[in-house]
Amino acid sequence: MAESLVVTAPATSANLGPGFDVLAAALDFTNAVIITRRPGPLDIRVTGEGAGEVPEDETNLICRALAEGLDSLDGLEIECRNRIPLGRGLGSSAAAVCAGLIAANALGSLRWTPADILARAIRLEGHADNSAACLNGGIVAVGAGHQTIRLEVPRSLAFLAAIPLEKVSTSHARAALPGGIPIRDAALTLANGICLVLALTQGNLDDLPAVLEDWLHEPYRGAAVPALDAIRGLVGTHGCLGVTISGSGPTTLLWCRDSDLAALEVAATEVLVRANAATHLVPMRIAQTGVRARWTALGDAPRLERSIG
Repeated sequence: MAESLVVTAPATSANLGPGFDVLAAALDFTNAVIITRRPGPLDIRVTGEGAGEVPEDETNLICRALAEGLDSLDGLEIECRNRIPLGRGLGSSAAAVCAGLIAANALGSLRWTPADILARAIRLEGHADNSAACLNGGIVAVGAGHQTIRLEVPRSLAFLAAIPLEKVSTSHARAALPGGIPIRDAALTLANGICLVLALTQGNLDDLPAVLEDWLHEPYRGAAVPALDAIRGLVGTHGCLGVTISGSGPTTLLWCRDSDLAALEVAATEVLVRANAATHLVPMRIAQTGVRARWTALGDAPRLERSIG
């Protein structure tokens, strides 16, 4: 029986309000990639999100990542089971690239280090924050030289993702940003970013409403987020601790405690209905682990661990 490599990669939310291009969270909402060796040319199939839209050939992001470490993709059968929506600010590209790189590392017994994998992910995908969170899990801060620090945050932290049906391209969202910003806006955002990290690592979730506001990117991207003002009106009610635009949008994250998720989802549903917004809600929590891979054949698990190592 042919062995298969199963790789799972989490969605990610970058920026987290005042942490523009620095902070990101891995979310417990994953894509799966199943790779099987068999004779014949490359065969790739996409199901779920992006089916009929994502290329099913060597130009697929997963295949481009695999090609970083494998001389040929012939002999591979790849099935992409996608849950992460495309173009919604939830790191679908980072998930594809990181899954492909981890798979290449395993299939080719390459022994890339975590730093090697992150550098390749950034080169292919372009976003250090999303890639670092996808690979490491949890909430991460990415500094100069792509040094990654994982923050220890309360397990009770949760999110309600409000995901619009319409897409926003990252390039379009980047183009909406100004060429420069006032020093005061930068200083206020920096202060909130520092206070956000302190609130999270010290477990002071009640401090979040005061420190999630941003002046670097959200004021310029908000117009592309359906019902943003209505959603922000929930802050301070039903357990909502704050609202941030996920990545370049248009998805928003409503921050809350796990115990408040159900009540907040009911309230947010009512708000979206009144706003006539074509948006669906998905409860999410922090993914404690990043990209993971395993062989379906139990006897090969040790070889995989050494390969990813």
